[in-house]
Amino acid sequence: MEEIHGTYETAHIVFSKAARLFPNSMNLLIQWADLQSDHGEDEKGRLLYEAACHRAGDGSAKPFQALAEFEMKRRNFVKAQSILYRGAQCAASSNGIADGKNGLARLFHTWGVCEYHLGNESKAQQLLEDALRVTGPGEADSTMRSLILYSMARLEVLRGEHLLAQHCIGLSLKENLFPGGNSLIWKLWAEIAEKMENKVLEKRCKEQALLRWEEERGGTVSDLSRLLGARGSDSSSRLPERTGSVMKDMFRKTPWSSKVCHTSGRMDRVWYQGANLWKL
Repeated sequence: MEEIHGTYETAHIVFSKAARLFPNSMNLLIQWADLQSDHGEDEKGRLLYEAACHRAGDGSAKPFQALAEFEMKRRNFVKAQSILYRGAQCAASSNGIADGKNGLARLFHTWGVCEYHLGNESKAQQLLEDALRVTGPGEADSTMRSLILYSMARLEVLRGEHLLAQHCIGLSLKENLFPGGNSLIWKLWAEIAEKMENKVLEKRCKEQALLRWEEERGGTVSDLSRLLGARGSDSSSRLPERTGSVMKDMFRKTPWSSKVCHTSGRMDRVWYQGANLWKL
């Protein structure tokens, strides 16, 4: 609450006092490191992330992933690769029980994107497949599956495999049960359609990307505009929302069409954080 309603100084003081009261709290150190990172205190943030990694005695890979993403955002991909390897070893010591299946899946996903940035496309593909394999099968795990499939689509586009990319995009939309992230998925599908010279599909995907972005912009995530980037839109050029019947025709009545059109107030920050690793 201090971090939301107070200032950086007051939040820093609260975290320092809490750390003395709970010296073994790994999550507290990660949150404190996030605060330092958000305010440009990179060295303090790095030290706190490292301290959290040293407290991951229960086999949690969470602090390693947080530190790796911190380094990736500063384009230190080789260092991040080493950190992710350490995190995988730590998780292996507890068979991934400490973080649950999605914790391990998120680690593999981050590692896969890191390998792509290092030019290791085959390794990136293998890690993304591993991430999908360890993700839970339930509806609660759909966000993670959607993110991994989106990343698989990004990788296939970069490899020129547009049909495979389109397949992954369709599956990602099927899994994405909330508005958060849909605009990025539709935008990528529009890029795929353009490369495949399918003008009709490209136009429809761009329409949906705009509509979903406008929905998300009115959501509850305060930093959504920063994550998506500044995009101006002229209200006079807004397109009418597609009806359910039109969407069903577009998808040829595939089983996921109703889920694609599903609306909800839920936003998922984790989805955006993972998707934006490709933009580094």
